[in-house]
Amino acid sequence: MKYQMAIIRPEHRWYSLVVSVTRVFVSFLGAGLSNFIWLAAFITFAEKPPGGPVSWLLWCLAPPITALGFSCGIIIFDYCVFKTTPPLISVLPFPLIGCVIGALAIIPIGKMFIGFGMFVFGVIAVLLREVRLSRQNSVGGSPLA
Repeated sequence: MKYQMAIIRPEHRWYSLVVSVTRVFVSFLGAGLSNFIWLAAFITFAEKPPGGPVSWLLWCLAPPITALGFSCGIIIFDYCVFKTTPPLISVLPFPLIGCVIGALAIIPIGKMFIGFGMFVFGVIAVLLREVRLSRQNSVGGSPLA
């Protein structure tokens, strides 16, 4: 089965790069949307003097929710372009590890800055996933593993 994008043909030498960059961009948009939803829930439900159990729970949910946004962006892109969907369990580990590392690295600076850390390290993790996929594809593996 040939994979096709409207702007560039699969035979073109830049096709895999365009697909990878677009997949990372769409996953970034998914992470932004999920982080916006998390922030709206945090502002709505967190206690006014921070430090209560609900605030703590919402802080702990920030990296998984943002990683889920990265993963949903990848899955939506693959469905729109390739008409197949990779399983969530194969997509989620890279963004989840990146978002957790980003949040843990930025918490000493200030909790409200964890979004920046999650986005930077999440994008790095998605880029590493794309490199792994491109190497698997060059060897002859599955394009959506």
